[in-house]
Amino acid sequence: MVYTPTPARVHNGGMLGRWVGWLVLLGLALAVGLGQRLPEFSLLDPKGNLVTPATMKKPAVIVFWASWCPVCRAEFPGLHRVAEETKVPFYVISREPKDTREVVLEYMKAYPRFLPLLASEKDKPHEVANRFKVVGQPWTFVVDAEGKVVALFAGRAGREALLDALLLAGVELP
Repeated sequence: MVYTPTPARVHNGGMLGRWVGWLVLLGLALAVGLGQRLPEFSLLDPKGNLVTPATMKKPAVIVFWASWCPVCRAEFPGLHRVAEETKVPFYVISREPKDTREVVLEYMKAYPRFLPLLASEKDKPHEVANRFKVVGQPWTFVVDAEGKVVALFAGRAGREALLDALLLAGVELP
């Protein structure tokens, strides 16, 4: 399941809107794809524990975001409700290099069910976003128990589509 915004869905209109739409489509074509395993990464949870694709709890949702992103701000309350209802781990990774540990942890106080992943000695969050080939935010990956991507959303992940993706990942919904 891939949400693919076409240029017609971009609401800016005009030439800029078309370019943004095509850029998103190009990004989707390059990003980690359906059925692929997660790329390797080593980030820290807020307690300092190392999180890698092998150690993360799965099925899971991985959301790439930025603290300044208005779409992320609008989307997070709905995502958080899904995290609360399903008890699925939602790992959030800022792709903004200027989002410090302090900025991320302060922002996440409003979303206690999210697990922010922070820089480690080996990796920085924005470098991990590059490995996933994420070109914007928010980008949401739904991962099954084997660590394979079963759904990808570029932009907002709607509630029903996200719940459908969690079913594809093997989650038993309440």
